[in-house]
Amino acid sequence: MRKVAKAERDQALALHLMADGKPTPMVQARLTELQAQIDDLRVVLRRARNGSTRHNSDVAECLDMGFRSLNDAESVTRQIRDVVMGDSESLIAPKVSSDEPDVGRHLAPVPPPMPNRAE
Repeated sequence: MRKVAKAERDQALALHLMADGKPTPMVQARLTELQAQIDDLRVVLRRARNGSTRHNSDVAECLDMGFRSLNDAESVTRQIRDVVMGDSESLIAPKVSSDEPDVGRHLAPVPPPMPNRAE
């Protein structure tokens, strides 16, 4: 999830630096990177879900948080494609499969860059 969060911050910075409200190659590159990180998170979550014991509440809680983060990140990419890029067809990210939890499909504003903390 950290990689997705970093990609979201990088995308927010690229959006902030857009000239005259027009998407730049940096915005496109950051969006591509964000989508790659979303895909990686999706694979990790599926692998964790398929390999976990259903009765482990810690794993279930982590998976729930991961799927919420995945949903939020996909929402951000849809907003960027639709509003900023004006193109919902060329950069379609894969949809969350129906067997993954639905954590509310809503559009949230693009978050501002968060401070980088050493963890």
